[in-house]
Amino acid sequence: MRASTIPRMVRLGWAVFLLTTGGPAIAAPYCIQSQALPPQCNYDDPSLCQADANRQGGVCSANPQETALQPGIGQYCVVTAGGASNCSYADRATCTAEAQRQDGACVEAPTIAPAKAPDPYSAVNGL
Repeated sequence: MRASTIPRMVRLGWAVFLLTTGGPAIAAPYCIQSQALPPQCNYDDPSLCQADANRQGGVCSANPQETALQPGIGQYCVVTAGGASNCSYADRATCTAEAQRQDGACVEAPTIAPAKAPDPYSAVNGL
């Protein structure tokens, strides 16, 4: 064999290996989702995820296998680069504006914390 065919055969071998084994299991904490494609979880920084999602007409989401969001009272969470989250936003527009201010991303909340029973002795209830 010629020396130039060996690197090509090695590359072909690696390609066959990766195709048959599914490739390396790499997942990042943040994903871009859109109607056209399955989630692309290759973002370590939420602000980069948010910026690319805006350019591609999708949304940035948290990868549940990599990111643990604490439930809050809202439908949306602001997530910052340090992994801190605040799930207290009722609408995406407010969440997105706050995420931009904090250099983070606005993602859907995993669950909403259960509401507490009203306190019958509270001043809010007219007593």
